Amino acid sequence: MSTPRRARPGLTPDTVVAAGRTLIEREGLEALSMRAVAAELNTAATSLYRHVADRDALLIALLEQVAAGLPVEVPGRTPRRRLLNRLVGAHDHMSRHSWVMQILIRGELVAEGAYAFSNACLTDFMDAGLSARRAVTAYGACWHLTVGELLERHPHLPPQQPTQRTRVLQEADAERLPAVAEVRALNLTPPVEDYQAEIEALLKAFIP
Repeated sequence: MSTPRRARPGLTPDTVVAAGRTLIEREGLEALSMRAVAAELNTAATSLYRHVADRDALLIALLEQVAAGLPVEVPGRTPRRRLLNRLVGAHDHMSRHSWVMQILIRGELVAEGAYAFSNACLTDFMDAGLSARRAVTAYGACWHLTVGELLERHPHLPPQQPTQRTRVLQEADAERLPAVAEVRALNLTPPVEDYQAEIEALLKAFIP
């Protein structure tokens, strides 16, 4: 009868997840693999599977860590004010962990802990008088704005400048694209705080 293999001393689910997070924050989500996490821990990849089932399980654990920081109970005398405070708080939290967006846009994995945030938002939309169906539409619009803004303005690993997109904008033909040229001349660089103005305008469209 074979002797059962023992797990490597010091390895726990928490240490594996922590190593995965360190790897992502240093090198980006594309660098995450069980083999790379094992190298981070100076162990064999096979030893990780006693603690984390596979890469997706590791990603879910990472999502749960970030979801734990999403605001649920927030101040505000009206549903719209609470929604604004909660969404801005969530945006600010996730902007510090923007690599999470790359996991979420796959549409396959979710943190169970994130549903408390979703539930609070849906509740406030319905408390403001929206039907359940309209509340779903409103919440979806706010969430998609948030995800898009984070992907656009808060890349985890900022690209080298100038990007190809910047060059295309700079070289745009003013005669063919006069409105683009006029906006380009303003030399606008959207500041991070634009998110609050954008989400507030969206909320007002649903809750006048």
